[in-house]
Amino acid sequence: MNKNKKTSKAWQIICLLAATFFMLVQMYNLKGAAARTSYSFINFMPNMLHNATLIIVPLVFGAVYSKKKQRPSESFKFWLMAIVTLIIYYVLFFIKSPGRFNMWRVWGMLFPIITSTSVLFAGLFFSLLAQPYLYDLQHRLTKKQNLLILSLLTVLGFSLSAGNLTFQYSLYGLYLILFFSWGMFLANIEIPRKLYWAGLVTGLVSFFVVLIGVPGFDAVYWSQIISGNGGGDWNREFLNNPSSPFMLLMVIAVFLLFKKVIVSFSSRQMHLFIPIIIFMDAPISSKFMNAFRFTDSSALNKLILLIIMAVIAWVWSGLLERYLFKVKPFAKVIHYLNQESSLAKICETAWGHFTSWVISNRVNLLTWAWFYVLSFASFLIESDNLRIQINTASTINAIVYLLGTKFFAIVLTTIFLDALFSVFYFVTTRYWTSNMLVSVIGIGWAVANKIKLNLRGEPIYPTELSEIVNLNTLLPMIGKTMVIAIVIALVVVIILDIFLEHKYPIKKKGSWKRRGIWALISLLLFLTPLRFNHDGGVIYHISHGFDNKQKFRNPERDIQVNGPVLNFLNYIDLQIMDQPANYSKTTINHLNDKYAKVANKINKTRKNDLDKQTIVFNLSESFVDPNTFPTIRIDKDVPNPVKFIQSMKSRSTYGTMLSAGYGGGTANMEWETLTGLNMGLFKSTLTPYVQVVPNYDFYPTIGMNFDYKSAIHPFIGTYYSRMEDYHRFKFDKFAYEGSKYKIVDQKKLGKNSYNSDFTTYSNGMRQINSRKGGQFINLISIQNHMPYNDWYPDNEYMGKVSGDLFKTAAVREQMSTYIKGTQYTDKAVKQFIGQIDQVKKPITLVFYGDHYPSILSQNYTAKYPLQMHSTRYFIYSNKYAREHGAKTRLPRKANNYVNTSDFIAMMLEQTDSKVTPYQALLTEVHKKLPAISINFKGDKGFELIGRKGQVVDPKSLTKKQQELLADYEMIQYDMTSGKAYGLESKGFYK
Repeated sequence: MNKNKKTSKAWQIICLLAATFFMLVQMYNLKGAAARTSYSFINFMPNMLHNATLIIVPLVFGAVYSKKKQRPSESFKFWLMAIVTLIIYYVLFFIKSPGRFNMWRVWGMLFPIITSTSVLFAGLFFSLLAQPYLYDLQHRLTKKQNLLILSLLTVLGFSLSAGNLTFQYSLYGLYLILFFSWGMFLANIEIPRKLYWAGLVTGLVSFFVVLIGVPGFDAVYWSQIISGNGGGDWNREFLNNPSSPFMLLMVIAVFLLFKKVIVSFSSRQMHLFIPIIIFMDAPISSKFMNAFRFTDSSALNKLILLIIMAVIAWVWSGLLERYLFKVKPFAKVIHYLNQESSLAKICETAWGHFTSWVISNRVNLLTWAWFYVLSFASFLIESDNLRIQINTASTINAIVYLLGTKFFAIVLTTIFLDALFSVFYFVTTRYWTSNMLVSVIGIGWAVANKIKLNLRGEPIYPTELSEIVNLNTLLPMIGKTMVIAIVIALVVVIILDIFLEHKYPIKKKGSWKRRGIWALISLLLFLTPLRFNHDGGVIYHISHGFDNKQKFRNPERDIQVNGPVLNFLNYIDLQIMDQPANYSKTTINHLNDKYAKVANKINKTRKNDLDKQTIVFNLSESFVDPNTFPTIRIDKDVPNPVKFIQSMKSRSTYGTMLSAGYGGGTANMEWETLTGLNMGLFKSTLTPYVQVVPNYDFYPTIGMNFDYKSAIHPFIGTYYSRMEDYHRFKFDKFAYEGSKYKIVDQKKLGKNSYNSDFTTYSNGMRQINSRKGGQFINLISIQNHMPYNDWYPDNEYMGKVSGDLFKTAAVREQMSTYIKGTQYTDKAVKQFIGQIDQVKKPITLVFYGDHYPSILSQNYTAKYPLQMHSTRYFIYSNKYAREHGAKTRLPRKANNYVNTSDFIAMMLEQTDSKVTPYQALLTEVHKKLPAISINFKGDKGFELIGRKGQVVDPKSLTKKQQELLADYEMIQYDMTSGKAYGLESKGFYK
């Protein structure tokens, strides 16, 4: 007898272990591995494994729970174990991979059935609730009636769905009740030996039907697709589906083999599978498992982790079983559910408790609801007529976008508003006054930001709060009508507040100590924005988890998608640069003296004054020589699209520019060219136009060395805060679409919605001719901006592009469109060069592409880091300039690979212009250091690129080079994070 018990126990353990590994192995994404095999039937095995699990597990649970009618407490235990397991599992996942934290995952963690975390778990939960009714029904019917009904439901489920049920959502868990019922039925009948063997044979045949039939029907499906004779309107895997009778017969055969062991299991042993099911089905499981590496062998890693997870599941289920159900609140609920068997009565009681709780907490709930509405309204105020521009080419309905994509950003705003309310309520002890204050601040702040957006195309920055003292200048900008409306609104709010406080006073529950604690917690919450931008920190990841993701490249879009409250908080503490050792006004003055001597030495050999020159810095949007794209092949029977620009190699300083962006980052390249400072020296990714320049009243650029400086951009002027920043640069003029300076000769090519480069150069030429003396022009084109739809008619490059990275038709079409655009750029540049050569004054054009177009996947930048961050540039001095001292070109070898920040020094050398101490520093950096750029590997910090394109190890720099680099970093810190002492040093910049 004891021997039989030991044997039975051994078989139970073996079966439990086998089932554990059978289920846990599905934590891995097996489809990828199966797809790499050469046997077609193996491709479908992962789906078969998962579908079989959806059948066998409810079948086993049905058999185990068939012995007696179950109380609702068992379903509650299942739910409780799942919730606690999910919470711990997700917390560990977030600790291991904090960057993957987001509130949608937290929502799924807390509400596994509502969010369809596991269809299998939902099915078991529903099955246990239905078990008492199934038990009564099956005991009222005969065996034949039970078999007939279950078989009929199985066939109907398959035929009515055409084997097309996806089992992705918890609702499909109701279908699993059918398998649970099969398990209850099969556990309580004696099966004759002949039927037993017939069942095993039928199951084996069913296995081969599925194994052969699925790839066979898949082949038929694709043959129909290829031949154009249908396909796409039927499920080619209908045999490999939980609703498939063949799958059920196959699983029943396995069930019959182990029936004796299965029916010997207890309900307590079944609790083991709740953590296992959670581990198997949780959306984070695959990422969690892949986050660990123990050995270099992928297979061994998987095996080790499976063993670890199996041990954890067994130990964890034991701990839950022993302690969880004894926790007082849970034990109380379990006790009640054991006494009450009527689901209707349970629902009625639960609803009563819920409504009682809502009524008791109605003030807090309504306050939260109001602040959520207030937060949502503040987001909508920043939109453009309830539209949000998601990129430069398209907009989306603001309500749909915000509720669908930014739901938790609104929740985070609500949290901050409620925290502000807690502080006000602690101070005033008056509900309506505190609520009104928060409401006025929330809506008022949104309106104030909208006013500034309309005026300047940017939100209010923390650095501008001091401007509140300048009401005399602010009020005229707002306008009398708006001021009157604000005053009237405030008067109405005050009257309403007085009325409510006297007529309907509200006192929130809790003592002053409790209110004080909440006020203190609220104040601490307002310290968290000081860590919002500290990459890798806990608060950083939590903030991102609430969908608060600031891009800093388009301030108008950022405030629309993050709201005015979070947008402001995101700017409070920007991580720009670490303060260098010995940074002080004295140090900056020392550098001024040091490089004044270098400037004097340089100026001894130079003849021209910069302010007498006409200098044009021309940013050509997304311009890259198409012939330099990785792996590209352009058919030889089509013309070279950039023949003229390539010809500039022999008549100008010509080479490769290193871009800090890919597919974007225009303003960063522009900032580098205008200032001579470098993106690679920043501590983190940022956009200086948005995060740095607004911190200063005046910002030095190359333009300050001219009596007149202007910018021309035949597009919207609000991007990257250009309107405000150009004002800080002291530009005399900024011409853009919609500005008071008209953009002339507007011409669009084909179906391209952007103004052409012909328009850009026409306006540039007009500005050149508008003044007799020297001037500086920042000329920005837009023609080649994404997207690259089939814009141009009669495009000879269509169908003429190929290469390893151009395999899809969509990419080839985009590339063909882009190449045609560069051909138009080439023609426009040729025309512009011809025009400036006719002008009788010294003109130098610095032409550069700002970054690669976003056609190829950015994933390829890891394989081609330098190539996909390299664009074309040239510096050309017109005939008159060359006749008056300007060089035709600088030494080619020394100027092949350069950074955008090198252009000032290079332009000064080519025009033979005298330099300031700062420009002498830039000249030294350009001549004596490798090109400095961002780290193309994606890491923080800078990367050094030699003149031949080789990566240079910073450790290989000489002592003098390291000192020069340190001087450069010191000056950049001074004008990005420091006190701008350089502006006080006489003659340093100008």
